[in-house]
Amino acid sequence: MHTIRLHATLFSLVVLFVSQFLFSTKTAAQVGCPGCNVSLPVLPADTIYIGSAPDGEAGEPYNSDISFRMPKTTTPVNATDPSTPPGLNISQIDIVAVVNVPPGLSWQPSQFSFNPSNQTDGCVKFCGTPLQPGLYNVEVFVTATVLTLNQSTSFAFPIYIAPASSTSTGFSMQNNAGCGEVTVSFENNLPSNGTTGYSYFWDFGNGSTSTLENPPPVTYSAAGDYEVNYTANIDTFGYQVSTVRVLDAGCNDILLNTQPDLYVKIKDPQGNFVVITGVQDNASFPAIFNINLPLENGTYELEVRDEDTFGSESCGYVYFTKTNTGILTSGELEVQVDIIHPVQTIQSTGMVTVYQQPTPPVITPSGVINLCDGEEVELVADYDQDIQWHQDTTVLFGEIYDQLHVSTAGLYWLEYTSPVGCKAQSEVVEVNLVPLPNPPVFEVTGNEFSLSASVPLPANYSLQWYMDGNVLADETGPNYCLMEPGVFLMTLEITDDLTGCTNEFSLGVSFNLAYTCASSANEMAATSSTLVLSPNPTSGSLWADFLINKPGQVSLQIFDAFGKLVRKETIQAATTTVRQELDLNGFSEGIYLLKIQTEAGWMTGRILKQ
Repeated sequence: MHTIRLHATLFSLVVLFVSQFLFSTKTAAQVGCPGCNVSLPVLPADTIYIGSAPDGEAGEPYNSDISFRMPKTTTPVNATDPSTPPGLNISQIDIVAVVNVPPGLSWQPSQFSFNPSNQTDGCVKFCGTPLQPGLYNVEVFVTATVLTLNQSTSFAFPIYIAPASSTSTGFSMQNNAGCGEVTVSFENNLPSNGTTGYSYFWDFGNGSTSTLENPPPVTYSAAGDYEVNYTANIDTFGYQVSTVRVLDAGCNDILLNTQPDLYVKIKDPQGNFVVITGVQDNASFPAIFNINLPLENGTYELEVRDEDTFGSESCGYVYFTKTNTGILTSGELEVQVDIIHPVQTIQSTGMVTVYQQPTPPVITPSGVINLCDGEEVELVADYDQDIQWHQDTTVLFGEIYDQLHVSTAGLYWLEYTSPVGCKAQSEVVEVNLVPLPNPPVFEVTGNEFSLSASVPLPANYSLQWYMDGNVLADETGPNYCLMEPGVFLMTLEITDDLTGCTNEFSLGVSFNLAYTCASSANEMAATSSTLVLSPNPTSGSLWADFLINKPGQVSLQIFDAFGKLVRKETIQAATTTVRQELDLNGFSEGIYLLKIQTEAGWMTGRILKQ
């Protein structure tokens, strides 16, 4: 017969194919993630396999199917963990819960419970939009059954959600959404690549601007929405004369009484002819000449001439630069030089969103809590929803309410997740367990109980005696004498004065009629009293003679050898000297105890009935 030990490795492998990339905190099917499709490669029938899933990105839709195959037996587990016995059937695997899921994602498996003997293949569909970036340590809780043994365990694995990004014509942003404070990186999508004529202007929406081609990252520290505006001016075409318009020349062909035959000549700043146009015969005004001359720095000379039969004459000169445009005059000559300077302007807008960082949860009580072993403390959170309790580095499955009852040592803390996925953690509460003092074992001799010296006790301690759960006032010493007839549960409680922790020892006892506690002051007072019983022994009646402090009510009780009350009566004493007859006819032979109770105290005496 095998002894089955279901350890972490077995469960980790079993959980792996079920839980990889499960993004939810609930086991109920998630709305919005309809059925998935199983797609597996060629695999052995009894194996462990899970497909892969792409990483997510905050703010981007996610939709993916993950297929898996579960093992039928522990043999595939044994291949990687020899301490697991092979050949044992895995009868059932149940997905219980998944915690610490990236907010915004949902999931829906093909089913929650699997019987690998007849079904090993399944899949999970994941969908939604992750809200916040980060490395999430997702933890999956499952229950597995091998033979007749059930055991719950969990498996943790990291899931990476990349920071949000945004792309426009002019620029791209990385990490443009986050909680509390975000640092955004900007990428210029229209780089100059070293070409002159590019200029940029960035308005980051938080009061800061930049004219750099590639500005450094910008940190947004306050919650809100920030509109980023980008402008790129691309001035790489330069200046160019597009047309020259001769508005008036003052050089008409007078002899022929016709319009002048005009043409234009242009010299560059170095005095070189760069343009000589064709002649417009009988030009009418305005006479337009298409030039298309790129301009450089400096002054250009423009001459308008009239072509005649016997040569040409000058109509005049005007001068211009690349920035000097409009109508130029010289005498009767009027020339309009049209200079173009095309500049391309690209404007783009993006949005940076900083979500309000939640206020960290507060746990009460806080700090360091010392619990006596066996005690419990209730930790209370100031949030009542969207919370998860942790102990040390472990998620406490199912602990999502504002109260947590703690009886074990550890570091306890709380995580709150806001509706937009922002997380906040509480301060750590340290719970320590303080050992109890050893039980104060007492020894019984007759009616006298004494604290045993064989049990080690704290250096400083306090004692308290109890009878049937009721505290015995002033009985705080190591010894106690039972003077009350009957059967009782006696308890001695010890308190460690340093830690305040207590322990106790209890024992059921019966009053012993044949024993007198010499150490009891009350007993000594009773034995030295004036009580006289005669005749004693008796076969029928006897007299009880005794003295009391003052006249009043007196109670007389008779107990048998087992401590059972067999008779009780109350008399009214008129004097301090009391004589009372006691009728024992009908009593069985044996020893009886007479207890006389007055306002001032009590006394006892033994009676032998023959």
